[in-house]
Amino acid sequence: MGKPSDPQDPNTPEVVEDGLPQDLAGDASFERGRRRRYPFSQLPDWVLFADVLPGAKTLYWALYVHVNQERKDNFGDTRVWPGQAKLLYISGIKSKTTLRKYLKQLRSIGAADWRTGRNPRNPLRTQTVYVVHEEPEPDYAGPASLTELYEAFNASDED
Repeated sequence: MGKPSDPQDPNTPEVVEDGLPQDLAGDASFERGRRRRYPFSQLPDWVLFADVLPGAKTLYWALYVHVNQERKDNFGDTRVWPGQAKLLYISGIKSKTTLRKYLKQLRSIGAADWRTGRNPRNPLRTQTVYVVHEEPEPDYAGPASLTELYEAFNASDED
């Protein structure tokens, strides 16, 4: 089945067909971590490097996790509509006041925008629809890449 990669070295593990060392073959925890595709959300570099509080960055993640990837890929649609209670729960933010503060920070850098109106399913209630932006606006002044961040960092060291 498998063969040692170096027959001269007695410490070389036997390798099975899929490239795993013999002692890891069949190990469910290793297999799960290696092969399982699990959903994840990304934080764009420019949002990470933006001059906003860490809670605002976490809120961006909480909004982005709601983006329907199929709808985004097919139509460019990054609209989401989680309620405030869900955003508080996911992000760990403790109050609606703090949530609104972080939303304003995201809007100030162009990372998110929103509109509140009547809920189409229940006109007696309101609904907020957020648009999550993956790219910075053309006039965004902060670092948009690791290179730009380090350039700014190095320039501040020279002062």
